[in-house]
Amino acid sequence: MRRNRKNSIKKERIIMLVSSAFVLTALTMTGIYMKNNNKEAQDDGYTLDFTAMEDNADNKFEEIAQNKQDTEQIAQNEQNTKQIAQNQTGNTTLDNIGEAIQEEVTEDDLDYMPLEAGSALVEIPGVTNLAEDLVENEAELGESAVSEEVLSFAEGDALLRPVSGEILMSYSMDKSIYFATLDQYKYNPAVIFSAAEGTEVVVCAEAQVAQIFEDEEIGNAVTLDLGDGYQVTYGQLSEINVSEGEYVDAGDSLGIVAAPTKYYSIEGSNLYFEMTKDGVSVNPEGMLQ
Repeated sequence: MRRNRKNSIKKERIIMLVSSAFVLTALTMTGIYMKNNNKEAQDDGYTLDFTAMEDNADNKFEEIAQNKQDTEQIAQNEQNTKQIAQNQTGNTTLDNIGEAIQEEVTEDDLDYMPLEAGSALVEIPGVTNLAEDLVENEAELGESAVSEEVLSFAEGDALLRPVSGEILMSYSMDKSIYFATLDQYKYNPAVIFSAAEGTEVVVCAEAQVAQIFEDEEIGNAVTLDLGDGYQVTYGQLSEINVSEGEYVDAGDSLGIVAAPTKYYSIEGSNLYFEMTKDGVSVNPEGMLQ
């Protein structure tokens, strides 16, 4: 299409030049005739400079052709801008934007080179920032999806039994009970299960790992956040296979039962299981399945 337009302009120039040559020839012949008849040519202020006219005509043709090319370029740029805006409204990904630019904008249509030699992605003002914003927004949406996971637990909900062993020492905060290793009576804020060393310990309910720590009395321990102020703390653990901040489901493996600390040497290996609501210990026995 562009080649046809150039051919048309070239033909028009040839016609104009031929016409000008014809006129010049006619005028030259007229001048010779008048000179032969001893008539002096007079400049009455209206003598035409056909050479200048020819040059001006060429310049005009070039200017018209350039203006037409610029108009087409502006229209093309507007179309590209509309396409990019539509892609942004439709949550177009970064890859799709790159493909759209590559297909619709080429080096022939631009008066500047791409940002990098050989790059398929041509730099257009505003597009680079748009792409970066899309990447940041996608990352923020991904983080929000994780952070917005809501945990919920109520007093009537059930808990999976964390180990298969029997209860060795029951929860007791209304009266003290006897601890054989310590040889004393004291309150017990947890349920203590009898379990052989190496027994698998499972997650009792959907939760997030709030804390992993070590305590002198209950050894290696993990606290799970169940939601709505409820938390459970597992003690006497070994080979803990979760990390802080991780979300876990009921039945997931938490670790295994460790050898007892010196505070439970007579009671033997066990699992310490304490439940709290807003920081106050509560009895989980009625919730265990």
